Amino acid sequence: MAGTEKTSVDEAIQEVAEGVEGGVSGVKEALAKAQQAMDNARVVMQDAFGKAKARSQEAADRTRVYLEDARRYLADARERTTTLAAKSREQAEDLYAKSKDQYEALVARARELYGKARDKVAEVDFKQRGDQVLEYIRTNPGKSVLIALAAGFLVGYVTRPRE
Repeated sequence: MAGTEKTSVDEAIQEVAEGVEGGVSGVKEALAKAQQAMDNARVVMQDAFGKAKARSQEAADRTRVYLEDARRYLADARERTTTLAAKSREQAEDLYAKSKDQYEALVARARELYGKARDKVAEVDFKQRGDQVLEYIRTNPGKSVLIALAAGFLVGYVTRPRE
C-alpha cells in the first residue's frame, strides 16, 4: 500500500454507491427504451389487425424495425449490467483488501497492548500489596470497616435480581 492514498472504508463505500447509481441509471434507461420499443411493436400489431394484406406487410416491416431496436437496447442493457458488475466486484475486492489490512494492524496493536499489560501485571508483587492492605486495615480499622460495608452494599445492589 506504499505510495497509494489511503481512503477510509466509508469513502470507498461512497465511491461504490456513486458508481452503482450511475451504472444503474444507464441500465434503467436502456431497459426503458427497450420497453418503449416493445410497446410500439404491440401498438403497430394491434393497428394492423383486421386490415388488408398490404397494410399487414407494412405493419410487419415496422414491427421488425421496432423489435430490432428492442434487441439493440436489451444488448446495451446487458453490456452495461456486465460492466457495472465488474466495477462493483473490483471495488468490493479493494474494500476487502483495505479492511483486511486494517484488521491485521489492529490485531498487531492489540497483541502489543496485551503484552504490555501482561508484563505490568507480572511486575506487581501481590504478596507485598496484600501486606500493604493488611497494614492499612490495622492502622485504620474504622475506615476499613466503612469501605468494606460500602463495597458490600454496592455489590449487593448491582447483583440483586430486578423485575
